[in-house]
Amino acid sequence: MNYKSLLTFTCTIALSFTAAFGQITENPKVEEQSAEYVKIKRVELTDEYTIVYLQFTEKGSPIDEVPDLSPFFKGMPKQQQQQLQLQSKPQIWLDPETRLYKPGEVNIKFKLIKAKDIPTEDKKEVARGEVVNFAAYFERLSPGIEVFDFYEGRAGKGSQTWNFYGIHIKNPLKKNLKTAPKAAPKTVKPAQPSVVQKKEEAKPEQPATAAEEALVMIKGNVYDSKTRKPVSAQITYLENGDSLQYKSSSGSYRIGLSPKGQYDFKIAAKGYYGTNFNLTPADSSAKGSFTKDFYLRPLEVGETIALPNIYFETSKYTLLTESYAELDRLADMMKENPKIKIRVEGHTDNVGDFDKNLELSTNRALSVKTYLINKGIDEQRIEAKGFGGTKRLPESASAKIFSDPAGS
Repeated sequence: MNYKSLLTFTCTIALSFTAAFGQITENPKVEEQSAEYVKIKRVELTDEYTIVYLQFTEKGSPIDEVPDLSPFFKGMPKQQQQQLQLQSKPQIWLDPETRLYKPGEVNIKFKLIKAKDIPTEDKKEVARGEVVNFAAYFERLSPGIEVFDFYEGRAGKGSQTWNFYGIHIKNPLKKNLKTAPKAAPKTVKPAQPSVVQKKEEAKPEQPATAAEEALVMIKGNVYDSKTRKPVSAQITYLENGDSLQYKSSSGSYRIGLSPKGQYDFKIAAKGYYGTNFNLTPADSSAKGSFTKDFYLRPLEVGETIALPNIYFETSKYTLLTESYAELDRLADMMKENPKIKIRVEGHTDNVGDFDKNLELSTNRALSVKTYLINKGIDEQRIEAKGFGGTKRLPESASAKIFSDPAGS
């Protein structure tokens, strides 16, 4: 089924409070959302409901034409033709399992009661460029919950769910509380651990000498992953038990290696999250020389960095020893950058019970946080959050930076 739904990004808007119709927050601040073409316009709290007013904008232009599929229909059963024709047109709906959560509290959730101007069972066909305003009615949020998550469902193949994380509203414990709304915490993106530093200064590339002919040469450049510009970097590697360091102010490098060796490279640059690279020249199809470029992510607010080498016991949140190297790198990065704060995010696949997956991902993120605390990182610098299967990521963890490394 080809329908459209939502996922995340950020939207920062002022909060307002209107007593005449209950507690109303116009254009609430949303820390993250899964689809930029659906926005939360207003959240209204009545005695009975939490009403979320949304606006969907079909991304296509009104003048876009639906492609002519008739050449492909030749000899195809009529029912299959109708199904394909339907799938070629934009459609929307709201998953009846949509619910609201208190962030980090899997058991504190509020069910969808009904929806207005959008179907929850069938699909609604929309024209290209069309704007659809609709409302979702949920159980009433408990007073005092002023930040909540909106989960429309799990990310699936061929579709995108409408999920919002960190929706800030006015919902005080006491009625008619007129204190100014608290400033919303900044959303941040994960940082990646930085790498070891090196000593030898990069030299201009020169023709290989006779002695170098007996070696395997590896060369390349280190770039900023966003700007694609070279960055000053250090490369550390082990050879015959010795740790060797190579420093390049230009970002380019050229290193001679033994063809019979096995090498683990660590690439680091100040202000960037480093990376690793393994090479066994004898096992490679390339002979004589290798070219390898590296793209490092900057340590800046909002940056999200995947942590692919974090492993847990199956269906549990117990860390495996294979995770320690990656986590130690993350801890070292935080020690080297004491002003950085991160959010550890846990993800699972979208198979099985939605709530159990959300709980498992939360517990896994907490396990990573505990490990970092045990390594000497202040717990105030680490937030842990689980996303279950709501994002299109494999079972994994990631880190998101939410304080400026250069700030105070």
